Amino acid sequence: MAAPSNLVSLRITEEDLALLDARVGSDGSRNRSDVIRLAIQQFLSGQPLLPGMDSVRIPLGHGDKMLLGQLYELQGTTPEIAAQEGLSLYIERAVKARSEMTQQLDEILAQAKSSTMRREEYHE
Repeated sequence: MAAPSNLVSLRITEEDLALLDARVGSDGSRNRSDVIRLAIQQFLSGQPLLPGMDSVRIPLGHGDKMLLGQLYELQGTTPEIAAQEGLSLYIERAVKARSEMTQQLDEILAQAKSSTMRREEYHE
């Protein structure tokens, strides 16, 4: 049996109402209230754990969702953990690439400076 619920009124725009109605029937929702309850649950469960943190929503296609489900069954890795590890790897790779690019540019600049002939008329 469902837990008792409270009636809450809210005002939303026609555009938001149309988006809300478009979600009825998906994810097991039978009506607007189901969609709103699901949205509230997803919003509240997706909140950062600590102040100053932020969260990111990532839309998943059917294939990725299926693979993440298999990964969870095999290793217990949640989609959130997989996303965090992927983001960390991406940042590490991007920082390394930028560092390598900066080093290459520094080397090119040093070579250009050393190959430039000094002319007496430009020195005092």
